Amino acid sequence: MLSQNVLKLRKECFGGTLFDIVSGKRVYVNNAEFKSIEHNHNLDDRLASELRMSGGVDIIKPAWIPDFNFSAPDTVFFEVTRACNLRCIHCFNNSGVKTRDELTLDQCLFVIEDLVKTGVQEIRFTGGEPMILDGIEELLSRANALNLRISMGTNAVLATAEKVEGLAKFLHMAVVSIDGTEERHDAIRGKGTFKKTMEGMENLLSQDVKVRVNTVLMRSNILDTIELAKYLYSRDISLFIRRLIPSGRALDMSDEMLSKDEYENVRTQLLPYLEDPRGLTQGHYLSEKEIKTRIPLPFRRSNCSAGHRGMVILPNGEIQTCGFLGPLGEQSVGKIPDESLVTIWKRLLLSNHISSLEKNLEPHNKCSTGPCTNCLAIALATCGSNQSARGDL
Repeated sequence: MLSQNVLKLRKECFGGTLFDIVSGKRVYVNNAEFKSIEHNHNLDDRLASELRMSGGVDIIKPAWIPDFNFSAPDTVFFEVTRACNLRCIHCFNNSGVKTRDELTLDQCLFVIEDLVKTGVQEIRFTGGEPMILDGIEELLSRANALNLRISMGTNAVLATAEKVEGLAKFLHMAVVSIDGTEERHDAIRGKGTFKKTMEGMENLLSQDVKVRVNTVLMRSNILDTIELAKYLYSRDISLFIRRLIPSGRALDMSDEMLSKDEYENVRTQLLPYLEDPRGLTQGHYLSEKEIKTRIPLPFRRSNCSAGHRGMVILPNGEIQTCGFLGPLGEQSVGKIPDESLVTIWKRLLLSNHISSLEKNLEPHNKCSTGPCTNCLAIALATCGSNQSARGDL
């Protein structure tokens, strides 16, 4: 069964990050509010009413609390294997075959425990295809016992009724990859995969697992993406649209990247869904709204979570700031379990690693194609020209 302790409050220099592990809602509280919640292990009536959150609160006090960033990653993406049952033409990390140096099950369990000690609030199991991994149910069970929010990125082809029954009791959300209507999806991910993915999604929904669909927006699936958005909206299923990143098997697919005008056209057609207050339809570069936080923060909260609010653990334990940056040549920032995550996080934040990657943003945002974004991976793929621009520890 999913953990019943639904709220986690992590200490920050400004107060704390309050997180609902069931809904995924995250808000910031000031120091006075942190002290009140810490004392009562609950929200007072005012905060509960304002934030629309309730329940007992677990207090997390990380070993290191910087005054210029969050004290720990909010979410860690754990690539538990590079093995995959599909060979999608746009796969950014060339998934397919298990690598020889992947972490053992016991090492993966240790990693999960270390994330909790660091102050991480959510773990997303990815790959490859995580459902292909022997022991995936044990990993989810351990993460659930440690009160983490658990999500999984999957193509859902292997999400049979029997498989889902074992995973659903530990899974808060499944992120299912669908790249358009049947013909387009099968052209990208393999013949017959669309029907299997849709069946897998229905199996997840039937077990009350929240589903969010991820789609990669390309020139060849613009109309399909719009139709997919309409269909999912009609079923109250969330959709997240991301831009193609030319790396891995997509290295030679830069001609599939949309221009600024094409993006604006897509945004216009999706506007009724993007502006719906329920937030079912979202997308990088489609709804570039200014980030507004409940309280002022003493540092910049970047749109890009890489190295600010998120990290990625590769199948061999190496850590990078973003799963899309690694295949583009980003230097590893450490390796777990050789070092603790808190040690790696501290070294990363005190280094010039992120600022060196951000050198690519200015030339990218001056280019004539594609929307201007704060995505470090897109900037590195299109404008990265030297080793210093790939991270510096």
